Amino acid sequence: MRNGPAQGTDTSASAGSARAPEVTGVFPSPAGEARAGAGPSVTIRVQGPWRDGELRRIDGPRGTVVVLGQCLAGEGLLRRTALRALASGRSGELTRLPGSYLSLVIRDQELTAHVDVAGQYPLFYRDTGARLVFGTRPLSVADAAGTERRPDTAVLAAGVFCPAAPALTGDRSVVAGVSRLGGGEALRRTARGRVERWTHEPLEADPRASFAHGAEALRDALETAVRLRVGGGQRVTSDFSGGLDSTSLAFLTLRHRPGPLTVTTYRGAATDAGGAAACDDLVHAERFARLDARLRMEVVTGTRRTLTYEELTGAYGGDSGEPDSSAVALARTRLRLAHIARRHGGGAGSIGSAGGVHLGGEGGDALLVAPPGYLAALARPGRLRALARDSRVLARARHEAPLTVAVRAVRLARTPQATALRRLAEGIERSGAAHDTGWLDAVAWWPAPGPEAAWLTRSASRELAALARQAAKTVPHTAGSRAGDLTALDGLRTSGAVQRQLSEAARPFGVWPQAPFLDTDVVRACATLPAHLRAAPPAFKPLLGAALADLVPAPVLARRTKGDYGDEDYQGARARARELRGLLLDSRLGELGVVEPSAVTASLDRALMGLRAPFPTLNRLLAAEIWIRNISWH
Repeated sequence: MRNGPAQGTDTSASAGSARAPEVTGVFPSPAGEARAGAGPSVTIRVQGPWRDGELRRIDGPRGTVVVLGQCLAGEGLLRRTALRALASGRSGELTRLPGSYLSLVIRDQELTAHVDVAGQYPLFYRDTGARLVFGTRPLSVADAAGTERRPDTAVLAAGVFCPAAPALTGDRSVVAGVSRLGGGEALRRTARGRVERWTHEPLEADPRASFAHGAEALRDALETAVRLRVGGGQRVTSDFSGGLDSTSLAFLTLRHRPGPLTVTTYRGAATDAGGAAACDDLVHAERFARLDARLRMEVVTGTRRTLTYEELTGAYGGDSGEPDSSAVALARTRLRLAHIARRHGGGAGSIGSAGGVHLGGEGGDALLVAPPGYLAALARPGRLRALARDSRVLARARHEAPLTVAVRAVRLARTPQATALRRLAEGIERSGAAHDTGWLDAVAWWPAPGPEAAWLTRSASRELAALARQAAKTVPHTAGSRAGDLTALDGLRTSGAVQRQLSEAARPFGVWPQAPFLDTDVVRACATLPAHLRAAPPAFKPLLGAALADLVPAPVLARRTKGDYGDEDYQGARARARELRGLLLDSRLGELGVVEPSAVTASLDRALMGLRAPFPTLNRLLAAEIWIRNISWH
């Protein structure tokens, strides 16, 4: 349907498959161009199924606003804000509402889009000159623009081997010729064809911010994020891993909703030599569940058939349109979602929102755990005592020399981002000399390439290095002292992508996973505080502890460990070794000249012998492989 100042936008969801719903648009539409004097129009195609409240539209005399995602504002507040934005042209007002969402504003022959700060709801687009084609899935944008479907192998390689350095690819998406509007970014296309792109939410740390003020802001934002989700009549469940983030959300839920509250804890299939669970999350979860009788804890137990790498051939490969790093754990994800769906009264095939909301702690680590690079902010006069103290505590916990840690921090403080990108290029080209990376390597803008860099073909290495050098010429001058703040934001956008993929995986189960830590106001509260003020080793997530001190039981906030299910990768690799070798030796990424399959399988063989292996990189590689295989390219 067309829409301009006097026309409506068709946002009715059509009955569709269980795959992700999507929005695709063209501005100006061909029909609009043909109507002399009427001004340009926008053609928007909306396909479902959508959850209740996931897609909202407001029409006004000056245009239309479409909000997609988790906008927690009531109908009255959303309508008033949308009409003000349409009347004034200040579309940025729409970014101040509670929640996490993408907004599209069609007004006075202009189209303006704002992506949420965490990047849960990105927008993809292609500017053809004559028109702007945009949408929520990159392949659909390519199709609507009439361009050839081709994967952008450089972007795929960067996502697999350099995920901590998003500056390498800029606004390129995994589909060649299609751009990506990410977390905190905005786009405007005028009737005259001018396309503007900017950061509407830079999330810059305020050097004047205090820890106490940050804790108070986080408390208010997080309570609001939970209250607005659980205060209605919908069914609500929550993760309850025993970790700080999800467990705190469960206790906050009890403050705003009468019990009982069903919470779910995953017990991994991986066990140690004595048959005990390899991860101690369950022990903590059981202890914390006894602190409030309203909690109804249910344990979801993994089996041999839900280990990592099971059901790879049936992996969805990223229904959001991008490779899904969790695709290798699809069996485990489905096990948990099926259990939650049964508690909600839904089940597999129960498309829609009837299953209710399921809260999870995604984003908490990115916001609350200062990356090791924060130490660079302490390498300056007036903070050297804090640098010595934190270096000593962190070094002892990781069996490093305190002086070595402090020297790394000083070196990072003297390394601008552009210099780090040039060094990254050199490291990629020296892939044969790459070493095993550890915690100390993270006291940097990003870790140096590990041994998995040897998987790259020579041409792919050159292409990645060229990307890094080109990025070094275009990035703003950013001092190394800011590395901690900026890498934390990169981690936040990774969390946004993880949550988006989980949301799409849950759609067929009738469950809507939501992550309050990714809400705009929660992110602002944390990001305003410099990373070095969010760290107080050996304390774990001190900002959260201060924010929720009298809202969440003290034993929950006192935990200093985090569950690790990495053993399921090793056990899963052993169980599915033949299938993994076959998939890698017949690799599409190998055919495209990105990796040397024999080098990848050699690393896999070392893992099967119990040696250290780069499983995170392998899992990203397999995710890209599955994504490519599930798409018809032409």
